[in-house]
This record gives sequence, C-alpha cells and structure tokens, in this order.
Amino acid sequence: MEPQSVLVFAYYFPPMGLSGVQRISKFVKYLPENGWRPHVITTGPIAYYAHDTSLLDDLDGRDIVIHRTSGSDPNSLLKGKGTVKMPREWMRKIMRAVSDTLFIPDNKRGWAKQALALARKLVQEQHFDAIFVSGPPFSAMMAAAKLSEETGIPLVVDYRDLWYGNQFHFYPTPWHAHRHQALEHDVLIHASRVTVTNRRLKERLIATYNHLNFEDVVIIPHGFDPADIPPTQPVPRHDGAFRLTYTGIFYDVVTPIPFFKAVRKVLAERKDISLELHFAGLLRDEYMKAAKKLELAEIIHDHGY
Repeated sequence: MEPQSVLVFAYYFPPMGLSGVQRISKFVKYLPENGWRPHVITTGPIAYYAHDTSLLDDLDGRDIVIHRTSGSDPNSLLKGKGTVKMPREWMRKIMRAVSDTLFIPDNKRGWAKQALALARKLVQEQHFDAIFVSGPPFSAMMAAAKLSEETGIPLVVDYRDLWYGNQFHFYPTPWHAHRHQALEHDVLIHASRVTVTNRRLKERLIATYNHLNFEDVVIIPHGFDPADIPPTQPVPRHDGAFRLTYTGIFYDVVTPIPFFKAVRKVLAERKDISLELHFAGLLRDEYMKAAKKLELAEIIHDHGY
C-alpha cells in the first residue's frame, strides 16, 4: 500500500542539536514505519548553539524527503559562524526583549515566509494528506495554518512550549499580548488536532480557547529512542559517591546557582558526604564561574552536548 504523505514544517531540525530538534527528528524518523512519508521543510545552514550530525545520520536510508530554505532570520544571516557560543544570561534577556518588541510572533517570520512559498510549490506538484507543524517558532505555525486554509489539507499543530501566556515571553504592551493571542487563535481554528508535551499545556489551551475540547488536544510526552540506548549491564560502583545528573540547558529564571549554594551548604555541614554533579547539555561559563567561587568545581562534571 502506498504510504500517505505529510508535509512537515520544522525550523529546528538536524543538523541542529538540542532538545527541540530531537522531538521532531524522532517523530519524522518513525513516521515511515507507521505508513507516512514525511516531506520536511526546514532551514538551510544557520548559526546555532549546537550542531549534531548524528541526528541527520539517524534519518539516512529512510523514506524521508528534506527540503531546505533560508530566510532573513538572525540565525540564517549569521550562518557563516556555524556553532556559536550561548550568550550570557543578561545579554540573552536583552536580545529576547528587543526581539519580542519588534517581531510578532517571533524573529523567524522571514524564514516562515520562505517556507510557506516552498510549501505552496510542493502542494502544486504532489498530493499531501496532512500538514504537521511544531512550535516554537510560532511563525511556522502561522505559515502551516495559512497553507491549510488555502488547500483544505488537515493540519496537526504540535506544542513543545506554550505560546500565549508563556512565562518566559516578554509583552512590552497589552497590544502585544492581545496580538499574540489573536494569532494563536487563528492557528488553532484551522487545526484538526493539537498535540502537546504535558497535561498542563493541554489544560491551558482548552481554558484559553473555547472552541477546543478535550478530544482536540492530545498529549504526546517527551520520550527517548530505544535505538539510541543499546542494552547494557549496570556497572557496580563502590566509591560511595552520590551522583546527581541534569540534562538540558538553563535559561531565564531556570538557573543552577541556588542549587550550587544549597550543595555548598550541605557539604559544609556534612563532611562525610561524597557528591558528584553531572551536567549534559550546555552549561554556561557564568555558571561554572559561580561554581568555582563556591569551591564546587572539583565535583562538577560538564559533559557538554
């Protein structure tokens, strides 16, 4: 039986790295096994905080078609820099505030415009049974909703993060907040189904938009690919150390510094405790400096991304 075709809008896609890329990359990887041939519209070469070619290798040999298009977003304009260092948190906040003030819904609008143009061309050339888009960026959701409106192709919208009402978003004026909500409402009006990562996201969307009901929003939590973790036997350890591991990145109010201070206090009170702190992801220099100031550098193991 001929597989059905789905057109996927995914700005964050291999060879980019980090968590937002992994979710969509794995969705796309396993769609062919479930009767769907994905055509992915994603970005061309860009500057980003992490690149992971193994995620792209993971898709080789599968019934997946990747279409790349560049835009006028900041990452595309800085593509010559390749993998760039994550800015200090105070600088990131300033950059985010400026972006949230000037660009609605986000600074990926230039790419979304090019992605929509490419998508229109593709739907003229072949048949698609569904459109799938994951956000952020939410400008990609707008492009996918526009295509669904024009063609009548069913749309599935995937939320990795909340759009309107996100605690990390900066709304400089009430108009900005209202505009974000109006744009999101327009996207959801055209969605046949909505997928989210957790129950809280589902509850917020249903409470905010009256036309959504319980069946409209489906929870697909973050998971892992068993193929990435081959079967192994546990390795016994006899050194008595207690190991704590954090995977991911820190940003905005999510910071390890209060945790570092608590660990410092515990170690001062309990000389008999042996601790190891492991970090896999991106640990900014400013956090390592804070750890050194608290004399914790010797127990921290930064595995990088």
